[in-house]
Amino acid sequence: MSFAAERLIAFRFLRARREEGFISVIAGFSLIGITLGVGTLIVVMSVMNGFRVEMLAQMSSISGQLGVQSNGGPLEPTPDFLKRLAAVPGVQSATPTAEGQLMAVAGDRVRGIVLRGMRPDDIRNRLPLSSAIEGSPEDRERYRTLCRAEDDKPIDWGTLKGFGDDFTVVIGRRLADLMSLKVGDRIQLVSPVSVATPLGVMPRSAAVKVSAIFCTGMYDYDSNFVYAPLQDAQHMLNLGPNVTGIEVFVTDKASTAETRRLLMRAVGTQGWVFDWFQANAGFFSAVVAQTNVIFLVLTMIVLVAAFNIVSSLVMLVRTKTADIAILRTMGASRASIMRIFLLDGLSIGGAGTILGVVLGLAFAHNIEAIRQWLQRTFDIVLFDQTLYLLAELPSRIEWSEVAGIAVMALVFALLASIYPAARAARLDPVEGLRRE
Repeated sequence: MSFAAERLIAFRFLRARREEGFISVIAGFSLIGITLGVGTLIVVMSVMNGFRVEMLAQMSSISGQLGVQSNGGPLEPTPDFLKRLAAVPGVQSATPTAEGQLMAVAGDRVRGIVLRGMRPDDIRNRLPLSSAIEGSPEDRERYRTLCRAEDDKPIDWGTLKGFGDDFTVVIGRRLADLMSLKVGDRIQLVSPVSVATPLGVMPRSAAVKVSAIFCTGMYDYDSNFVYAPLQDAQHMLNLGPNVTGIEVFVTDKASTAETRRLLMRAVGTQGWVFDWFQANAGFFSAVVAQTNVIFLVLTMIVLVAAFNIVSSLVMLVRTKTADIAILRTMGASRASIMRIFLLDGLSIGGAGTILGVVLGLAFAHNIEAIRQWLQRTFDIVLFDQTLYLLAELPSRIEWSEVAGIAVMALVFALLASIYPAARAARLDPVEGLRRE
């Protein structure tokens, strides 16, 4: 029997007669189950991929892909040392920073913050920090939309022109909301580092002016970080001419691993070099583990939906006993009968997979718009930015992953079709005709 004839018979078997309608219902539920399972798996994996990639992009765009810290002693960013780091192949820039935890006081509001000192030119060149303040009109609109206040009132974002002339600071949009601050207000920064005064040992403190407000779209940065001129931060943290680290940005075409190896050679015994994964190893390990668990759970859903095909094909074999017997007496081989029912199972699985892929891709492309509509319509919070640290629900479609999910669903459908197809192939035509 030719493959065209087998395909024609297989599709004819799927079009159930009126008295066989229950088989079509079971097959329909199998198709719907595979569709929902494949679609859900694509959407969830796209969101998890987007979450991981967006977090990495945000962190690396603010703090660099690589970092240099001292081996325990002071790390002084001399011009020669910074020039040697910048000359390493693959390094785009090397920025010294002074970072430490302080207490911020504004009126009756007190909050722990991270003070990060940077040179004025460095903070102006750090696009996630400066775009909402002095970026292009498109960048300003994009970043300001990410951190738009709930009351949607316009705010003064300030300017970076006077940054570095005096002890002024740049704070995040969320921190400004939490402490009811605006451009021009003053806050008191209190350092745990003590200083000797005529009145005794007192904590080092300074009253600083808010010169600008930045927005990165990451809740952790926008609510906790305060940027100040490098020399003022060094004074507050009692570092002298030293810094706590050097942030290194890698060019787009360079390999981070190779650049790190070359950078370690340039740093020598003055410090050690770490990458973004080492700096956030616990966080990204948790993301990877969560992704693997979610993939396993949703794969079980697809597997259960695929094996519903078994019940529908077994019932189809029972109702088509006479037809199978007639085909065998007309010369159809056992292999042909088996291929007919394998085609039936693959047709159900294939149709469900195609619909699931289309549905999953459509949802993944519009997941943020869907989230916002659901939150507005039902007044619920589906993505808490204070928990997930991002202002928008990210989504990144990996086409190789989508192809893998589709192939996996088809394999499950094929495995589920083997037993009913083998049972149909073993049917004795004499027994089949005698029952009729």
